[in-house]
Amino acid sequence: MIELVLVRHAQPDWEPGGRAVDHPELSGHGRRQAEAVADALAGEHFDHFYTSTLQRAVETAEFVARAKNVRFEQCAWLDELRLPPLEGQTSDQVERFFADARARDLEKWWDGAPGGESFRHMYERVTSGLEALLEGQHGLRKHDNSGYRLWHPPALDQRILIVAHEGTNAVILSRLLDIEPVPWTWVRFSSYWAAISRVATVPISDAYAFVLRSFNDWEHLRPLGLPPGGRRG
Repeated sequence: MIELVLVRHAQPDWEPGGRAVDHPELSGHGRRQAEAVADALAGEHFDHFYTSTLQRAVETAEFVARAKNVRFEQCAWLDELRLPPLEGQTSDQVERFFADARARDLEKWWDGAPGGESFRHMYERVTSGLEALLEGQHGLRKHDNSGYRLWHPPALDQRILIVAHEGTNAVILSRLLDIEPVPWTWVRFSSYWAAISRVATVPISDAYAFVLRSFNDWEHLRPLGLPPGGRRG
């Protein structure tokens, strides 16, 4: 069996001092969330650990790394959809930027935010990185049965922990669950900051498929109060 445990990073401080930053650190509340998710995972065994290269994910992973005395490998393919620079803009300017982007026809959503990475490119970046990781480093093999994409897992069970982003984790879930991509994939699998989702392989016919074991688990955050999902991943 292969199990992937996906954690969204904790709450970032997007606008310290009232001005936007492109690569925020965690807020004070976010650090408490990161500590809570580290405590929630402390009793679990994992064989491999990955995080994106972005500060908010790396900082969240550091809480887990200290609690478990492990090291996370940073992977650029796990980075969130790349936005155009918003550094220094006011809250109103940022809100207007995202409101205008959301107001476009859905077909335009494939292009991503104006001036940023297209969602088409991000989807290909994440799925190709995921498949290269699973096949190259973890011994899974893709298997086709009647046009369905299945897998042959390695002989030994493995548990993989990934700390990434709302959009990245949504793409991973869509790919592993073999769900057709749409340009609002991150909305379809929207999760809270520091929430946990799990997928694992189960036998199907002559191979294995990934199934969703749990999604957006935030019980460990309950003592802190349930946060809003967040405007940016």
